Amino acid sequence: MLAGLTGKIAVVTGGAGVIGAAVCDRLAREGAKVVVADLDEAAAKHVADTVGGGAIGVAADVSTPDGATACVDVAVAAFGRLDLLHANAGVECVVQPVADFDPGDYHKVFGVNVLGAFLSAQAAVRQLTAQGGGGQILFTASIAALMGTGGTSVYNASKHAVHGIARCLALEVAGTGIRVNTLAPGAVESRMMDALGAGLGAMAGADAAGFRTARTAALPLGRYATPEEIAATAAWILSDEVPYLHNEVVTVGGGMAPY
Repeated sequence: MLAGLTGKIAVVTGGAGVIGAAVCDRLAREGAKVVVADLDEAAAKHVADTVGGGAIGVAADVSTPDGATACVDVAVAAFGRLDLLHANAGVECVVQPVADFDPGDYHKVFGVNVLGAFLSAQAAVRQLTAQGGGGQILFTASIAALMGTGGTSVYNASKHAVHGIARCLALEVAGTGIRVNTLAPGAVESRMMDALGAGLGAMAGADAAGFRTARTAALPLGRYATPEEIAATAAWILSDEVPYLHNEVVTVGGGMAPY
């Protein structure tokens, strides 16, 4: 068991997604009480029922102030406090060159990935500050926050922005007992990665399978990560095993060099 997670109250946004569900499961198995927040209420409730441990599934649109605040309010109403926020909600972009990109898709991606992360963190900081005793905020960015890829400018830019929010917030709350860090996964077995792979493959004149073969061959570990491997890292960051970890970006990329 990881130190310091038993009895903690956690909110995971995007909790019904592949990574989010794995994080909810890992935190619940570590003894935390989890609020699974997702735009899809039925999926959130299903994840909560599956992970057990008193988990609660709630519908929330974190790209709105009310939706982001509601996640925290549910945790406080049900469990009396908040200890951990994993701001994990995110969507991929349509793979297109900058010259062809639809501004409507830009606003959708930034609305969820950036504004959603910002508003979730804002709600969490307000609650953690009011109740005292510190806490933790973990953002899911991406290894894309540290590099560029042709065709995914809007997705990469959104994850760069998440990285920037985390860096600034970490400095603002330093000394309050609130730790802030960023998780930056690389290629993960997921629907999102499949969608991005199909688009990137098409841009390169290959099909999705061809792209995956090339991408896998370029990874030093020779495979995509499992969601459970990403969740294990998230739980470690959120635990008391690493109390001096603050304002850091932890990459989980199978050896992929982001620079």
